[in-house]
Amino acid sequence: MPRGGYLSLCFWFCLGIVVGSEGLEAQTKECAITGSLRDKLQYKNRVRYMKHYFPIDYRISVPYEGVLRLANITRLQAEVSQPNLRYLWASLNCNTMEIIQNVLLEDHPSWNYIKEIYELLIYVREIAMDLQVDPQVATILTLANSGRDRKLVKPKALLDNCYKVMDLLYCLCCKESNIHNWEDCVVPQAQPHSHHPPPQCAGPATLLYRHSRAQTSVVAERELRPPEVEAAPPGKAKLGEERVIP
Repeated sequence: MPRGGYLSLCFWFCLGIVVGSEGLEAQTKECAITGSLRDKLQYKNRVRYMKHYFPIDYRISVPYEGVLRLANITRLQAEVSQPNLRYLWASLNCNTMEIIQNVLLEDHPSWNYIKEIYELLIYVREIAMDLQVDPQVATILTLANSGRDRKLVKPKALLDNCYKVMDLLYCLCCKESNIHNWEDCVVPQAQPHSHHPPPQCAGPATLLYRHSRAQTSVVAERELRPPEVEAAPPGKAKLGEERVIP
């Protein structure tokens, strides 16, 4: 092989090592952040802060598309990339945490708990600042931000969904990392007669978030705003819209 050929081969080999190393570091960072979030969202915390500190049968008004369940992710897996699903999960739950905070007073015992979860979700969302957003994801976020269709949901149910979807999206990639909070997660298995494959570990994060597709929008080009909670009418407040007093 000519000398120039060896130099070219060496260049691309070294570049692959550097990019792969950066990707692994980004993946480790993402697993560390979601590991902290997973610790915050443990069942005992969800019961304490989202059930015991709220009135019995209390419900919060949230956008219909903002309630992201396992079934929603399963339906999207065949057509939407793993990074896009993670971005969708982080974005919708950022909005949900803000909605929950809007019904709490700052001295409510759950206020700081929700604030900490919100900040961790922001970190996860910032990892995808260069992500090319899938059209289906963009449509869901637009509908959620419009706030047209709403539903009443118990606070704990919102965090239950957040936790379960996070495990589905991150367990396969993060279980083998050195992050303690991911050691006990259960890797999802393909269900018999299911048309949808289990989620795949998408690989080095820096490579995933740089890939381009036609008819997509760049996250950095717009700032997502959480849907505003409708103000309660004078006199009698609607269920899910009144402020919670500790």
